[in-house]
Amino acid sequence: MFALREAYRLVLEEGLEKRFARHRKNHELLKRELETLGFEFLVQAGYRLPMLNAVVIPPGIDDAATRKRLLEEYNIEIGGGLGKYAGKIWRIGLMGESSTPNHVHMLCSALRDIL
Repeated sequence: MFALREAYRLVLEEGLEKRFARHRKNHELLKRELETLGFEFLVQAGYRLPMLNAVVIPPGIDDAATRKRLLEEYNIEIGGGLGKYAGKIWRIGLMGESSTPNHVHMLCSALRDIL
């Protein structure tokens, strides 16, 4: 109950409109950065959720090995695809307090090193 109350307090303190704008801004930053690395988004622009980004893994990139290195070497965890998208997409979350330009830059820098 205390954790839920604190989460609500943080949201209200920032303000819903500012919070939504921050998530959109960081999504756009992630989009620009990933596109320079050859990634495309699975979902068309008008239907995307800024908090959960589904990106198509470019040919030649080993899904599991890359995600393992991100986790072990950089402490960055991203989700793999599920069902028919297993091994084909990544699910990259930019939710709540982790929706910052710093998190986006850390992920993209790590991907540049690995790829």
